[in-house]
This record gives sequence, C-alpha cells and structure tokens, in this order.
Amino acid sequence: MCGRYTARRIDVRRYGVEYTEPWFEEFSEHGKPQRFNIAPSLTVPIVRIDSQGRRAARLAKWGLIPPWTKGKPRLQPINAKCETAATSAMFRQSMQSRRCLVPADGFFEWQGAKPPKQPWFIHLRNDESFAFAGLWERWRPDENADPIDTFTILTTDPNDLMKPIHNRMPVIIDAKDYQRWLDRELPAQAVADLLKPYPAELMEAHKVSTKVNDPRNAGPELIDSE
Repeated sequence: MCGRYTARRIDVRRYGVEYTEPWFEEFSEHGKPQRFNIAPSLTVPIVRIDSQGRRAARLAKWGLIPPWTKGKPRLQPINAKCETAATSAMFRQSMQSRRCLVPADGFFEWQGAKPPKQPWFIHLRNDESFAFAGLWERWRPDENADPIDTFTILTTDPNDLMKPIHNRMPVIIDAKDYQRWLDRELPAQAVADLLKPYPAELMEAHKVSTKVNDPRNAGPELIDSE
C-alpha cells in the first residue's frame, strides 16, 4: 500500500502541465510549504485532463469518494489494487476515464507484521520527483454543495527493493508514459501494461524514525536515516 508520501518540491514542467491556478504557486519548486508527511484526507495537487482538454494541476482530497455516494461516505480508499481496479464497482469508471498523476518525490512504508513496525523512506536513486498512478472522482455531499475532487493511488506487486519491506508498492508512471496514462480516449486495457513495479535499481530505501507515524509531524527530519 501507500499510506504516506512526500512532495518536497514540485516543478509542474516535469508533468507537462498546461494550466495552473494561482494557488499552485505554494506547491512549486521554490514555493512553500514543502510536504514531508502527506497523509490521507489531506488536499494536495494532482495532474489530470480538465474539461477543456488541458493537462492541468488541480487540488484533490486523498481518499476517493465515488460520485454516486449518498450522505457521509463510509469508504474513502486511499489505495486501489491495479489488478482489480478496472472491474471493481468502486474504481471501474475512474479507471476508464478519470486517471491522474499524483506528484511526489518519495513515500513511506512500514515493515513488520506487528507493532512497532519499522518505517522506511523510499525514493528514486537520483532523488528527483515522479508521479504515482492515480484515479480521481468528483463528489457532491448534496445537490447544493460545491463539488469535491478526491483521488486514490494505485498499487502493484513489490519490486526487489520493496519485497523485504512490504508486499505492495505504489505504481510509478514513467515520464514518457504520462500522456498515455492521462488520455481519456484510451480504455483501461490500453494502459494496463503501465501498472507494474518500478525498476528496483532506480530506487533507494532507508529506515527512518517512527515520528512519521504521527501526521502532525511534518519536518524534514522525517526522512533522515535512522
């Protein structure tokens, strides 16, 4: 799974974004705040195709709520298994036509069957930013309420780096495949080959402090080696 991640710097040029709004400046490479502990339910940037066909940076809440949900949502999944997303009632429609990129530059995973589990920080060997494969939906609490965009992160089998740590890992989309992943005209089966473990040789991992367990902790020390 993927339950926490970092966005220490986001350069929208890396994601081919054609449109941003004024709020995005605070998430830019030179803006503030840097995010060292993004947790479920937070509102963060995603990249998706907007109603005008542009690749746009938008804000969305982490934890997908299907548009048909009535009343208070009982389920808000932060992850979706890539093996079943195209057939699941929860994710089928978004997998077909509402795929997104989730900008990040690292993620945390916990090792161990029982508490206290050991947290690890995983990132690219060159420490550059990347994009998780995401799905998004738009939900209205009621007919008079403003819409809320939400998203989930797809997961897959672990690569050799991740296997000793956890039995799942987030899907990372290679930059050359961003357009294909986002293309709303391509059905789910046309992008199924992108849902695979990222090459282990391009990634690194190190143990970090259990301070990351508390989402109120948000400083750069969270990614320091333990």
